[in-house]
Amino acid sequence: MGLINTPKLKAFFLISGGENNINTGEFHHSIHHFTGLVQTCNIDTTVEKSLPDDSQSRSYNLIFIDLYHCTWGDVIPLAIQKTIHNVRTIFFNAPKNKFDEKKLLLSGLAGIFYLNDRLDIILRGITKLQKNERWFKRETMNSALNELLKKERRPSLLTALDPKRLTHLPSLTRRENTIIGLVSSGAKNQEIADQLHISPNTVKTHLYSIFRKTSSRNRIELISWTLNYAVTIY
Repeated sequence: MGLINTPKLKAFFLISGGENNINTGEFHHSIHHFTGLVQTCNIDTTVEKSLPDDSQSRSYNLIFIDLYHCTWGDVIPLAIQKTIHNVRTIFFNAPKNKFDEKKLLLSGLAGIFYLNDRLDIILRGITKLQKNERWFKRETMNSALNELLKKERRPSLLTALDPKRLTHLPSLTRRENTIIGLVSSGAKNQEIADQLHISPNTVKTHLYSIFRKTSSRNRIELISWTLNYAVTIY
């Protein structure tokens, strides 16, 4: 089941949401099952019952947080919120209907796996994470995207800014600003290509550059960055 030609990642596992009321020998079998599947996907794993400090956490590509014995309810502890902000963080062994998936996605979580997820579902999700993608239900992704598109909607969000404001953007070109405006309106790659009379591959090249300059990993993060930027400059 191992993935071929995939750069090896390092993953940290926080067992039981950081709760210290269990012994290593009492770990639920699903923890061993899940970490074993991650290891088969060419990912190094470290398992602990407390979070690493900031400097240590940044040495990991992924941080998985086990929710099987978790008792902190639907309010995520500040330490875990901070981890979500700093490192790609994923919940696993999550009980069904405990969390609002869209809220987790918009808060920056990279994915969620549920207790008793099928083997093929888990492996598919791990593969997505290795590709720097997120792992949520399709309807959650669509709902979050629609919410971001509606929130603080302004016509021609970035292209409407005056030249002085445009100079404050992080080294974006005029074409990149235009593409951000189209992405924020919900346009797909082919639609952007048709409107700008360029190829879809050229659109992808521009998007890679935009993601890098705005520290965004996907369209949702880019739209969120766009809205936050627009809010701060108006």
